[in-house]
Amino acid sequence: MRKYLKTSVVMLLLLIFLSSFVGLIYSSQPPQGYSGADGAYCTQCHSTNPLNNVGGSVDITGLPIDGYVPGFKYSLSLITTHSAADRKRWGFTIEARNALNQTVGTFGSTNVNAAINGNELSHLNAVSTASQSSFTYNNLSWTAPATPTANDQTITFYFVGNAANGNGGSSGDFIYSGTKLINLQIQPLVYTFNGNGNWDNPANWSNNILPPVILTGNASIIVDPPAGSECILNIVQRVQNGAILTVKDGKKFTISGDLIIK
Repeated sequence: MRKYLKTSVVMLLLLIFLSSFVGLIYSSQPPQGYSGADGAYCTQCHSTNPLNNVGGSVDITGLPIDGYVPGFKYSLSLITTHSAADRKRWGFTIEARNALNQTVGTFGSTNVNAAINGNELSHLNAVSTASQSSFTYNNLSWTAPATPTANDQTITFYFVGNAANGNGGSSGDFIYSGTKLINLQIQPLVYTFNGNGNWDNPANWSNNILPPVILTGNASIIVDPPAGSECILNIVQRVQNGAILTVKDGKKFTISGDLIIK
């Protein structure tokens, strides 16, 4: 009986030590794969409280509401909020995935307490504070893919925030998760006449792309033939409300067909 009790005490002390050891290691930088992108969260280790406990939350600011521009760098902040002002240490992880669940874009940071962590961006030496209810990691960034594929039209950001009690272990902490979707910004269609001669000759247009005979939406036509050349509208071209036809200053534009603007 005494031997059993002694063994139990040793095991209990070992578990306490391992819990503290794991908490200490992960306060430096968390393990990868717990952003929620694959269904796993930091509650795998910080498991004493339910995910997204009532009263707390995590959010990202700085993502483009109207769609992302290819190759553009966006400044981000991550805010973790808890229901009571009793939290003393703060961690986080962010990841971006496309329609095929592939990581996309490039994260960055000028915050000394945040760094690249594989395909994720996470805390580096999690910030310690006095007891408070929220903390914000600033000076984070994400750069959109320069040449988005069809699978990058919609990108989902997965992120988690850890509102920890700062006891050096993994118990008593609160994990909050969130997601945000952004779409590729729809760029206006621009058709540029940069040749010499007839309108209906594809060779006179940039990338050999003729404008549709009825120009609609936010599309535009730019007439910009080289010096000494001219653009001859030899067909019927309609320009609907919202679309734009621009003739560059000093450029020769001859209408032998019909131009109908509504």
